[in-house]
Amino acid sequence: MRLAVFGATGHVGRQLVDQALAGGHQISALVRDPAALPAREGLRVEPGSVQDAAAVARTIEGSDAVLSALGTRKPWGVTVCTDGMRAILPAMRDKGVRRLIAVGCYDTGEGRRKDLYFYAMSVAIRQIMLDKNRQDALVRAEGDQWTIVCPAVLGGGPRTGRYRAGTDLRLGLTSKISYADVAHFMLEELGKGEYVRQAVAITS
Repeated sequence: MRLAVFGATGHVGRQLVDQALAGGHQISALVRDPAALPAREGLRVEPGSVQDAAAVARTIEGSDAVLSALGTRKPWGVTVCTDGMRAILPAMRDKGVRRLIAVGCYDTGEGRRKDLYFYAMSVAIRQIMLDKNRQDALVRAEGDQWTIVCPAVLGGGPRTGRYRAGTDLRLGLTSKISYADVAHFMLEELGKGEYVRQAVAITS
């Protein structure tokens, strides 16, 4: 498949690019600094920002699906996911691309549970969760064949392919998953389409 990847230089994004290329997919990635993503066969790098609608559209043009791993570690002024989705969704409609898989945040959006995990994350990464909430609302309102992937606490580690996922899956304070397994799940979901128009939690 031809895939447009956003957030390709982040932890999950790099795994998406590596695993997708290894699986024979063609990748178009929007990157602020092209030097941050090594050139490889099957990879086309589009320089620019997610706030640049023209660059976003060029990245998506000719793609079969869009994968978004946008995010930030900044604790304040967090708008990257919202800004990105405000450009990605109109470009997808314009280019006739329907399938979107985006990394969200557990307990964001509709049906979120006010459990201990939610309150802990609301304190630890409040601005990030608010940005993910805004992204989530945009995807639900304007997306077509979307899936929002809501991982447990992310960290390093190998791709194992051994994880649990579900729309009703509850996460605890010790729940975690590797960047590699989140990317693996996203690519698997791309082929299976098991969670179209749903938000799905995932943990190891």
